[in-house]
Amino acid sequence: MTGRNIDRLWVANRMTRRDAFKVGGGFAVAAGLSACGVGNGAGTSSESATEVKIEPKIDGDLVYFNYAQYINPSLVKQFEQKHGIQVRESYYDSMPAMMAKLGSGNHYDLVFPSAEFADKLIKANRLLQIPRDKIPAAADIYPYYDDPWYDPGSAHTLPYSLYLTGLGYRADKIDTMTGSWRDIINPQADGRSFVLDDFQEGIGMANLVNGYDLNAVEQDQLDEAQDYLVGLKPHLRGFSTDTITNMSSGNAWIQHLWNGDVINIRYRVDDPDTIQFQKNEEGWPVGSDVFAIPTDAEHPGTALMFIDFILENSAKNAGWTGYPMPTHSSAKPYAELTRNEPELQVTIEDLEKGQQFANLEGADREAWDRTWTEVKAA
Repeated sequence: MTGRNIDRLWVANRMTRRDAFKVGGGFAVAAGLSACGVGNGAGTSSESATEVKIEPKIDGDLVYFNYAQYINPSLVKQFEQKHGIQVRESYYDSMPAMMAKLGSGNHYDLVFPSAEFADKLIKANRLLQIPRDKIPAAADIYPYYDDPWYDPGSAHTLPYSLYLTGLGYRADKIDTMTGSWRDIINPQADGRSFVLDDFQEGIGMANLVNGYDLNAVEQDQLDEAQDYLVGLKPHLRGFSTDTITNMSSGNAWIQHLWNGDVINIRYRVDDPDTIQFQKNEEGWPVGSDVFAIPTDAEHPGTALMFIDFILENSAKNAGWTGYPMPTHSSAKPYAELTRNEPELQVTIEDLEKGQQFANLEGADREAWDRTWTEVKAA
């Protein structure tokens, strides 16, 4: 078996970018945030704790906390060998799980929250400030991330990967896609359709279909979202985040999914050209997962070194994970990987025109939780 085929097997079996928030998942989020001390915006550390000066130097093994198989393992091994240390990897399967672990006394040197969860952690003074000027490879990052909405001045994070959400479909089975989210129940799919089992993605899609903002929170808007999603259920095979298996096995002919999943699905099928991706005219969620160093990290210097190393090798990392990285040097190789399919690429224009999930709090968040629970129970 060739090295590339081995890589493909690794990629094919990696988890999706993030696992579902199952029925009641909203309540799991709330529990996780409460444990982390960030429920309702309450802080657990002083602002001064975030301002500790850190230098990019090896100060111990790296204790790394991320989704499983969400980084090129050959790069991890290369970093270990270069610096004579170990990367001690631990994994979470959802953002609430990550938050719960951070709040339970576990110490991690590097975590990878999504933008809206980075916002929560920053507001709670749980992330160290990152000296961007001491990370040479940061100069390669898109200027868009100089001042992201969730981290003013990019003081506490650097972007890791980019994603957008759309519809994956079997082009050998379906030839009547129209460019709309409503294609999720295209009759040619004959019931082989799945909506992501993720409260944000599910409600967000419904809000877009109904002509509202991705993060709409008014009760009448959420009632419409609930009605739309419940109305889909008789035409679906189910709700699932097992996107790669669903599509590659033929269980799904249409799957609500993230762009990077398409690359992974293609690694697993005989004819990659049959797997296509559609960005939808009503709009699309777009966002990023980020590098972040918790305030209680014991080896922040090693974490800085690792961030710089991964950014320096962003093209190689993006080619393995299937998700683009927000660096100039990785743009062309990723375009080649995706065969110059603009639908799979996340551009600056996508970031500017697409909608990003907000950090909903208080009554707004509770309203989304109730809506999703009602949808799943119907």
